[in-house]
Amino acid sequence: MSEIPLNKFEKEKVVIRMYVEGRTIREIAKEAHLAFKDISKITKSYDKKIRFQQSNQKENNPSNQLKKPSISSQAFQLFREGKKLTDVAIELEIPDRKVMKLSAQFLKLERMYECYEFYQVFQYEIPQLLAISSFIRRNKINISNISNIMKEAQDVNNLQLYRSRIANEIERLKQIIKNRDYEIKPLPNNNWSYPLYHF
Repeated sequence: MSEIPLNKFEKEKVVIRMYVEGRTIREIAKEAHLAFKDISKITKSYDKKIRFQQSNQKENNPSNQLKKPSISSQAFQLFREGKKLTDVAIELEIPDRKVMKLSAQFLKLERMYECYEFYQVFQYEIPQLLAISSFIRRNKINISNISNIMKEAQDVNNLQLYRSRIANEIERLKQIIKNRDYEIKPLPNNNWSYPLYHF
């Protein structure tokens, strides 16, 4: 009894099944009774269809879509690039308070928050502090002695104030004496004769 020949669609199914199984083109040709050219055409069409399906799945899958970075992430990246607060505020179109807050968070993450706090407190005294630091390095002063040096400097400052007050007081007293000298009239130059007493 002879086998019923496969129609076109059945042959395509056989080709695709065997192709997916990894069978050789010779084996497929023998089973499906097709020429190599026809088998190649079916497998190429199949590959194209699979690529298209995979592409659609990627596009429709929200987890594969690129998310836009948050404002804080964008700000941190700009701070890392060395941008100024004003530049970050302009580029991200956010208010100054938000930029300051994000800057503080960035410094904290970078373990530089102490520097930020220091700057907030001493921003106007930085030149003087740098001069003191330079003096300490130049004279090779031990950091542990700084408190003693500052105490002595305070004592010297107090002595200078005390000396200044004393100098002012001396000048004031001199002025008082000078004014009194004008008020005291000199005695007339008379020849006074003193009686002689004999004992």
